[in-house]
Amino acid sequence: MISRNPRRRRTLIASAALAVATLFAGVAPAVQAAPEARSDVFIRDNGNDYGYEDSSGSLYSSPDVRVCFTQILCATDDPIVQGGDAFIHVTLNRPGPYGDGYEKGNLQVWYTKQGTVAQWPNQWNYIGSAANVDVPYGTKTVIIPWKVPIGSHFCLLARWLSPTDLPTEGLSTSTNTRKNNNIAWHNVNAVPAKIKIPQFRPIVFGWDGREPTAVGDIVFTQPGKPFTGPGRITIDLGPDLAARWRAGGAKGEGIERVGETELAIVNPQKARISGLTFKSGEQVPAQLSFTAGAEALEGKYTVHVTQVDQRGNEVGGVEYRITGVQ
Repeated sequence: MISRNPRRRRTLIASAALAVATLFAGVAPAVQAAPEARSDVFIRDNGNDYGYEDSSGSLYSSPDVRVCFTQILCATDDPIVQGGDAFIHVTLNRPGPYGDGYEKGNLQVWYTKQGTVAQWPNQWNYIGSAANVDVPYGTKTVIIPWKVPIGSHFCLLARWLSPTDLPTEGLSTSTNTRKNNNIAWHNVNAVPAKIKIPQFRPIVFGWDGREPTAVGDIVFTQPGKPFTGPGRITIDLGPDLAARWRAGGAKGEGIERVGETELAIVNPQKARISGLTFKSGEQVPAQLSFTAGAEALEGKYTVHVTQVDQRGNEVGGVEYRITGVQ
């Protein structure tokens, strides 16, 4: 039903304006600009990203976002300490393919639960921003301090906002990241794996699109030297996700059932948990476990946990960088 109440309409317009002002943090409204006058700063989604929209390849482990213990850029993400201090380093690139005009902008960083999906903006939490950032030709790294919350592990989202370079966004974080070269997603977790001592990592799966339900799979891949073998990976689906998996036929490959709700990853090339159904906006919890064997001592490994939809399109994921330690 369409409301004819003018006072209610003015209230709704004011509320919407306030929400937009919060998200864009003081950035002037976008204006029409000729390509040569438009600013186009971009943040890479992966190492082969040159700023073109839509981006291709992996979208959830941006190399231009890194979490370090100090203000000195670390070689790879440091394992953050809950309740401790960290510094988020974001590298901005200029110019992108859609304009080389100069203007200052704002960089924002947000966090959410460690997982494969999150709806924008209601499932994201604001960390901080840097205002009036000047990006020269080439690159510039901006540092945002972060007091790491207690309670879980986290994914990060970086957003670059300038008057002629604003993103077009909807509910889906994965779609927003793919279609906007000034948004980058960084779901990277550093895991110091101790021999014979399981390292647990919470993770959430779900659906961030507008469709009321979606069916998808969880895929495990291990590029480079596999951790499975020198170590062991299991996932505890929990009662909810395990029930959905059984309802979908308990389908999969490269996995082995080792408990009522727990599966072991036995194929390091590819393992898949198939036929999971999610409602829009859900974030269903599960838990991963990484246990290093003696052969994993001081080794370095990468494990990708990726959610794909029923067409095989990537929805999102988390990259785990594992280092075997004594």
